[in-house]
Amino acid sequence: MFWADKVAEEIIQSGQYKPYWVDDMFTPSGFAHVGSLRGPLVHDILYRALRDKKEEVKWTYVINDFDTIDGLPSELMQDFEKYLGVPLRIAPSPVKGYESFAEYFAKDFQKVLIGLGIEAEFLSSWDMYHEGKFNEVIKIALDNAEKIQDIYQKVSGSKKKELGWLPLQVICQQCGKLGTTRVYEWDGKTVAYKCESSMVKWAKGCGFDGRISPFDGNGKLPWKVDWPAHWKVMGVTIEGAGKDHSSAGGSRDIAKALCDEVFDYPNPYNLPYEFFLIGGKKMASSKGLGLKARDLADVLPWEIGRFLFTRTDYKKAIEFDPVGTQAIPNLFDEYQKCADAYFNKGDEDLARAFELSQIGEIKKIPQVRFSVLTQWVQMPNMENTIKKEGLETWAKYARVWVDRFAPEDEKFEIKKRIPEEAKTLTQKQKEVLSRISKELDEKWTGDEFQTRIYDLGKELGLSGKETFAAIYLSLIGKDHGPKAAWLILSLDKEFVKKRFNEL
Repeated sequence: MFWADKVAEEIIQSGQYKPYWVDDMFTPSGFAHVGSLRGPLVHDILYRALRDKKEEVKWTYVINDFDTIDGLPSELMQDFEKYLGVPLRIAPSPVKGYESFAEYFAKDFQKVLIGLGIEAEFLSSWDMYHEGKFNEVIKIALDNAEKIQDIYQKVSGSKKKELGWLPLQVICQQCGKLGTTRVYEWDGKTVAYKCESSMVKWAKGCGFDGRISPFDGNGKLPWKVDWPAHWKVMGVTIEGAGKDHSSAGGSRDIAKALCDEVFDYPNPYNLPYEFFLIGGKKMASSKGLGLKARDLADVLPWEIGRFLFTRTDYKKAIEFDPVGTQAIPNLFDEYQKCADAYFNKGDEDLARAFELSQIGEIKKIPQVRFSVLTQWVQMPNMENTIKKEGLETWAKYARVWVDRFAPEDEKFEIKKRIPEEAKTLTQKQKEVLSRISKELDEKWTGDEFQTRIYDLGKELGLSGKETFAAIYLSLIGKDHGPKAAWLILSLDKEFVKKRFNEL
């Protein structure tokens, strides 16, 4: 049984998680990297699996736009350093046409998610706080501040009791920062706070002392409290996160304890999914590893981008390193294999991987292998063949692979002059080229001509490797290349005759 269907079955059989509400979250503090797609796709695939079992299920994706700016990419540091500590929803957008820093980066990521077929309802953390939906859980947290500190220390061992600490930060009434405020007193209606200059290393508070109601968006719970608070406020029953959050004593253990001991809310079903790796390393935008999520559609069609995540059980890491490797051609091959299983009633898991990767109506896909297509796009005069086969879309991605990712030995071009490497040709190799040139006025199919070329070489006592190497060396300056017959037939025959006879 496919991994998503197994998880859906386990959830249903447990009887613990109704009504089914799947949720995930994202903080729009910059351009998301490709690895950030694993969470929303794991949840979307599970949502579809539950829905396919005729279950009623809700699926939401929370944009954590009430979080603060606590770091910036180097290109924004000069202009936006003054906004460190300010909520993402308040800071201005780096680009005109957006209302805030949060909106710019959230909409950028949301566009990718929609392209990948994510069917979630998008919600704003800022809006929910400011609509008063968090007022009750804020009061519960403030009333149980000492218990929360005890849970931090008991579960993680990393948090010592702090005199006067309260689980809330408020927006400073003077400077507008959230990340620099320390709330230290609660009287049941208002909180006292100080905007501290040295509370965090990445932002400086203004020193203001104030008192304010913690409700209706004036304040926000710290992340480890905010997470289970979201579950209670919204009614979430299914939410996973990267496996690092589920390590012993991690944020998931703290969230579970807060559900049990503070918020009186059942712990949602957890999916501690593995990382997306590139070159064996965890994807991280802050370290500059890998592609931005917004670039994925430039590299893969949406369905195959989705398939990259769908095919692998959430408990297993995804290793994807496209540069200088066959990772992308192999991915296309695997996608075609799964499509074949779906349309021809083959392996059920492969068929299901294809089905859950589809966006909208399920359609037949190209049959020509991507590796062949990467050769066609490097050959002259292949546009009509590509169009006839309905391969225009995949051809675009084949060209991207050749230009950006392909190993050097997969690239070739027809040389305008006789390549230097052709000087190594033997007399027999030159003779076979001359004989091939005499066959060019015949009408050939690729398969027929490939056989004829091989036979011509055999008549001269050449091995197949020697025969085809002669063709490649004379045309592209390499001893290997695409299928020789198709390469020759893609070229102007007078050009080929001249080249083969002047060696």
